[in-house]
Amino acid sequence: MSRIAVLADRETAAYFRLTGVKGSFYAVDGGEAEKTFDKIYNDQETSLIIVTSQVLEWIQPYLDRIRKIKDFPIVVSVPGKGEEKPKRDLLVELIRKTIGVEIKVG
Repeated sequence: MSRIAVLADRETAAYFRLTGVKGSFYAVDGGEAEKTFDKIYNDQETSLIIVTSQVLEWIQPYLDRIRKIKDFPIVVSVPGKGEEKPKRDLLVELIRKTIGVEIKVG
């Protein structure tokens, strides 16, 4: 069975936990985010990881390195509390890489 995991700020992680996502974690800095993300990313049961824009910013160099090894689980970013829409949409990049077509989402 596949799982969804969330790595976000404390409040966003709590919201996801309240909606039923048991694998909701929070981080307060880049070091903690990278350590927690590594644990989630290497869990064989996890198929989707949702991260907030701030967490993505913290883990981006690490994510770029491990993506060379494996592309699964899928990682998507969403705005956290008070954040604007992410500058980089990982789902759009994954689709473009997989099927060779860029999809514009309004």
